[in-house]
Amino acid sequence: MKRYLESALQAVREASEICRAVQAQLIAEDTLTKKDRSPVTVADFASQAVICHRLHQDFPHIPIVAEEDADSLRDDANREVLEKIKHFLPEWSEEEIFERIDLGNGRSSDLFWTLDPIDGTKGFLRKEQYAVALALIKDGEPVLGVLGCPNLPFSHDTDAGTLAYAVENEGSFAVPLNGGTPAELRVSSHGPEDTVRFLESVEAGHSNHTLQARIREHFGERAKSVRYDSQVKYAVLARGLADVYLRLPNPAQPDYREKIWDHAAGYAIVKEAGGQISDMFGKPLQFNRGKKLTANRGVVATNGKMHETIIALINGD
Repeated sequence: MKRYLESALQAVREASEICRAVQAQLIAEDTLTKKDRSPVTVADFASQAVICHRLHQDFPHIPIVAEEDADSLRDDANREVLEKIKHFLPEWSEEEIFERIDLGNGRSSDLFWTLDPIDGTKGFLRKEQYAVALALIKDGEPVLGVLGCPNLPFSHDTDAGTLAYAVENEGSFAVPLNGGTPAELRVSSHGPEDTVRFLESVEAGHSNHTLQARIREHFGERAKSVRYDSQVKYAVLARGLADVYLRLPNPAQPDYREKIWDHAAGYAIVKEAGGQISDMFGKPLQFNRGKKLTANRGVVATNGKMHETIIALINGD
């Protein structure tokens, strides 16, 4: 696992730095529109290309299941976006950029990587929170997770971003994005009778905010809200700075299922920090059913002590 972790950390750190550079000079033309209308940025493509290239160099036999593909970049209408990607990847030809992005078009297997090159793209576009999220899945279980969080301060006295990571049975840690001494991550010790800090998305997205509000009401004045975009929420939960993260399906979208790359890295980090994650019915998440969590409805992540209470509230028990 050491080699996997070293490669993953290097890849996510490099991609995070590129994302920072792009975000610093972001302009409106740096976006495309996907079928679901979520924005894709220059950094999204560059991040995927860099990470897939590194992983394929080091572990060519392990497939990569990632969010993006290069089809839209091959369209002449998006020439300006491609030129900007080339600005951040000057050593690569156009074809090399396409090929390295498309290394992420692999299929899940007994052992595979899953990648979201920018999780929280809308937060990225607002120049707020986003994450570069990479996980290694073995037999349906995330056994390694890395979150690059460029805009999440590592500590109060530095503006360095955070690189959170975990390996199965080895704990969860964070280091400054620009390097430093790892700090162990542990979830909070809050129980149901304490203050309950709920992590909520900035974007409404696919969540059932009505049900989430009803659950918060159960705790009365002890319920507090903390809003972050993306899998940064998992890093905050693993740090012990929040207690509950709910991703409950919207009744208006009964067929919606979460994508594996939106949760795998955060899952590994929170679990190794002592937390607990399941679907809304308390069932384990299954990451070996393709690109989506087709066997699960919703995601519930807590510090562990809150979990049974939250699951019971969701299901009206």
